[in-house]
Amino acid sequence: MLLLTLVVTGIVGDRRTIAEPIPLMTNAPEVSPAQQPSQQNQAQQIPASPPPSGNRYDVLSKMITPMAGVLLGGNQTTDRAMTLRATVGQVAGRLPQTIKGASLKAMIQYPGRIRVEAPVLGETLTICRNGNQVWASPGSKIQFLLSQFKHKPAPAPKNGAPLQLPFTAQQAVLLPALFQLEPSNDVAAIDGTPCRVISGGLMPEIAKAANAEDFSAKLWICSDYTPKRIDIRRSDFAMSFLIEELTFAPDFPTSTWQPPQDAKDLYRCNAADLEQLLYVLMNSLQMSSGETPWMNESTPSAPSPIAPAPTGSQGLPGNPFGTLN
Repeated sequence: MLLLTLVVTGIVGDRRTIAEPIPLMTNAPEVSPAQQPSQQNQAQQIPASPPPSGNRYDVLSKMITPMAGVLLGGNQTTDRAMTLRATVGQVAGRLPQTIKGASLKAMIQYPGRIRVEAPVLGETLTICRNGNQVWASPGSKIQFLLSQFKHKPAPAPKNGAPLQLPFTAQQAVLLPALFQLEPSNDVAAIDGTPCRVISGGLMPEIAKAANAEDFSAKLWICSDYTPKRIDIRRSDFAMSFLIEELTFAPDFPTSTWQPPQDAKDLYRCNAADLEQLLYVLMNSLQMSSGETPWMNESTPSAPSPIAPAPTGSQGLPGNPFGTLN
């Protein structure tokens, strides 16, 4: 998905080169035995709507369009707020296996509001921007993380976009044209939901200019044009996200952007420092108090092997995604 791709490629970023290629991930989400539906429940389920058909660039455009109003204030939609919940599925390369299973929640509203919650140091850390003001909780742990990282993004002025993005609302409608998508009509199921599978990378000239020639991604898009899963890949890491919720609304209550009334341990700064806080949060997912920051602070190791993907056909998991940073 656009937001996750931007967050992971930009905030996790800092591509490094490794000697061995990253193994491909399995295509099916990992499900514990307790989550497997019984045969009786399967029989009672209402048949799922068919996945999107037609031109792959049109499908990608319809997925991106509702996000433009939230992330950029575009007039393609009247909704200005979005809720995203996602779980990290599989990881490879320089990413530690402890990140698997991390659940993230983001609430975003145009203009200038974003709230992200994720597990770090044994509890949920919250980072929230409300216009030009930013608060984070627990503040003591945020300060500890900031002191541990050496390669934090430099402070940067902010405009109305909740996150700093390299394009405008008008340019957002042209985003699909920046990608080189594989000519495929593949369909696969995610948690029983039929999805159109779209994969590819940036156009060669765009990738070269952005120093992202090793980037690729794969999306599973369901009937309402929302993604159910996204896999992203670069030369030294790969990871998958399962999208559990992606919903839109006109706005959120004002209280969404305020810290709890009884909160005393808060870190406060202005919006120019938002990327620093998001950077340390994303690079510390699932980190325990006895560990040190891992993602961009140490020499990457060779990737751990991942089980090969099962071959698939219409309606079954197929091959993995493309490339990324």
